[in-house]
Amino acid sequence: MLKKVTTKEYNNALEEKDSVHKVKAVDAAGNDILVASRVVAFSGGCGKITTVGRLAWGRWYRIASSKSGANPNSLLLNVGNLYVNSPAISQLFYISAEGFGNNQVITQLACGGDKCISKARILYKRSTTEGPIIEILVNAPNENYYAFAYSNNIGFVFQEPVEVNETPEEGYSVKEFSF
Repeated sequence: MLKKVTTKEYNNALEEKDSVHKVKAVDAAGNDILVASRVVAFSGGCGKITTVGRLAWGRWYRIASSKSGANPNSLLLNVGNLYVNSPAISQLFYISAEGFGNNQVITQLACGGDKCISKARILYKRSTTEGPIIEILVNAPNENYYAFAYSNNIGFVFQEPVEVNETPEEGYSVKEFSF
C-alpha cells in the first residue's frame, strides 16, 4: 500500500501529494513543484531511442543532426546493442561539434566489453542553417537492435538510424574517430 506523505515541511508549503513517483522541480516562474520523474528526465536534453529495426555489422548509420553549425552542439551519448545475435555491450561517448571552426570531437569515455561501435564521424560545414551530423559504424556481429541514451544535449536532434554510404555526403567536411 502506498503511503501519502506531507511535503509541506520539505518543499516550501507544497500541497500534500502521493509523492512516490514525484520529484521536486522548479517551474519557469521559479516556483517549487512536484512532477513525474519522466518530466525531469526528458527535459534539459535527455532522451532514449531504441531502434525499430536491426542495425547491420559493418554499415554506417546517421543517428543525429543539428539545426545550425553556428551554435554549440554537444552531449553525452551511451550506445548499446541489445542481445540478439551477440552479447549486449555498451559504450559511453562525449560528442561536441560546430561548423565554423576545427572543434569537432568524439571521445570514448568508457566501454563495457567489446565495442558495439568501431568508428564514428561528424559531418560539418560553415552554415547557419545546416548543422553537424553524427554517423556511426556498427561493430556488433550480424544484426542487432541498438539503444541510444543521451543527456546534457545542446543542439542535437536524434532520429531512427538511417543507413548511409561509407563515402560521406558531398559538401561536408568530415572528422572520423576510431575506437
